[in-house]
Amino acid sequence: MRNKIRLLTLLGVIILVLGMIIPVAGQDEMLSFSADGCDYGGNFSSIVAIDAHTVEVTLCNLDIPFISNMASMGLGIVPSEYMDSTGGTGDLLTNPIGTGPLKLERWDPGNEMVFSRFDDYWGDVSVEETVILRWNSESAARATELRAGTIDGMKFATPSDTPVFREDPNFTVVDIPALTGVYVGISNFFFPLDDVRVRQALAMSIDRERIVNNFFPDGSQLTTDFVPPALFGHVDGIGVPEYDPDGARALMEEAAADLGFDLPLDTLVDTRTGEERPLAITYRDVVRAYLPTPGVIATDLQAQLAETGFAADVQVVESGTFIQSSGDGNEPLHILGWGADYPDAYNFLTCCLLENQPQFGNPYADVYEPLIASGQTIDPDERMAFFTQVAEGIQANIPWVPFGHASSADVWQSRMEGLHPGVLDGTEEFARIGDPDDDNVIFMQNAEPITLYCNDTFDGESFRACHQISESLLDFALGGTEIIPGLAESWDVSDDGTVWTFHLREGVKFHDGSDFDANDVVATWQAAGDCTSPNHTGTGEGFSLWIQYFGSLVNADACG
Repeated sequence: MRNKIRLLTLLGVIILVLGMIIPVAGQDEMLSFSADGCDYGGNFSSIVAIDAHTVEVTLCNLDIPFISNMASMGLGIVPSEYMDSTGGTGDLLTNPIGTGPLKLERWDPGNEMVFSRFDDYWGDVSVEETVILRWNSESAARATELRAGTIDGMKFATPSDTPVFREDPNFTVVDIPALTGVYVGISNFFFPLDDVRVRQALAMSIDRERIVNNFFPDGSQLTTDFVPPALFGHVDGIGVPEYDPDGARALMEEAAADLGFDLPLDTLVDTRTGEERPLAITYRDVVRAYLPTPGVIATDLQAQLAETGFAADVQVVESGTFIQSSGDGNEPLHILGWGADYPDAYNFLTCCLLENQPQFGNPYADVYEPLIASGQTIDPDERMAFFTQVAEGIQANIPWVPFGHASSADVWQSRMEGLHPGVLDGTEEFARIGDPDDDNVIFMQNAEPITLYCNDTFDGESFRACHQISESLLDFALGGTEIIPGLAESWDVSDDGTVWTFHLREGVKFHDGSDFDANDVVATWQAAGDCTSPNHTGTGEGFSLWIQYFGSLVNADACG
């Protein structure tokens, strides 16, 4: 009996020791998320948390832009616990928890956002204690506040104001390269816009050179391509037809006779529902680098189209509603554009031309098939050949009418230190800017952010705000386009380019004091990319950035 007691005691000690070494089931469990094979239409295969500071991502095919996408705010990392507690919506959209040098103190809707220095930041802490982001849609109003000294810097000076500021020693003008594109989008969900002759006529009705010369800043460019000339993959000389109002009128008369609609065209029919609606040019009243004077340009387009048989109204749509509605193909004629997230044609074209993006109605196979191939090809000559095929497909189908690459400029008080351009959309880092006169930086942009969960939006004003708070695995160099470490301090890639291993920084804290680890990366990605995830809710914009990065959502049927 005594020996039995001793044996039981010894076993108890062993179990106790083992319990200290072996974690309880579920504790420190490493997360993973994968697609069921690679035949679902996307390029994402899996992401696995190998250990607390290592993440492995497997792609179905080589993806040239993948490394640039890893620096996007569309994959800004959220604490897994916060993701679960919010269900991927609610507070996540308006009260984010990130790892960046600034944390959100408050968002006063309609007025301002206030950020404060995050003292536990893993890198260089913010120069100033406080950063305040304000907004006003009127460039003149922003300029008035800058001259009055109530703000330290402003986004998008008007073409007429920029030379004046440039000559004034009290201000510093920061020029932004013309890495932009703007277009009139055409949804073929609507009759008779579903006939290519009508789309061709519309393109031939627009005097694109007039718009660039009269309403864009100096240094802006005009090409037949949506992709700026400075970027790899730009194809000039192939694209929309040249301005030809007489030819446009002839095409409209031919199409009207064949299809049985009246001229001037003022009514469309939704081919999905049979409902009629007035022909309108829609836009959001938000000044962007690609669209410096939205209302003026929309009105000018209306007048040009009226000369060739298009009787279109001009309608302003609230920004968030407009982004979602146009993305669903519900805005027959709409004005939108793009600013570079990374310097490659793929970034511009995958904004809205992929198979799973209905912005222009039913997608065009001779556009999206070579576009996908361009992202899976290493050889530059072969990539250019695919981009040329994309341009030819656009020329044959006319899903849009690009009308210029606008340059832009920000203006700051001359005393400000650490100024740099946001070369890529929304990449200004206010934490790196100092004001010798006080302990804050006050910047005014052109519109209020739609959300602070930038994994589910296309909104550039939101990206600028998110960039202060959140971080992705990689980053872009300050004021440039070079890829640098972010939350991953290094990375490896397999010989075939399909397996990427990211080595995460240790000691990184979220703004709530919790530790950053590999599970946060997996949870963030699954919420964005998996339609069966309970956290796949977001802002309601359909996680279009994930589709842009990987071609399709995982379990897309569950999204309806």
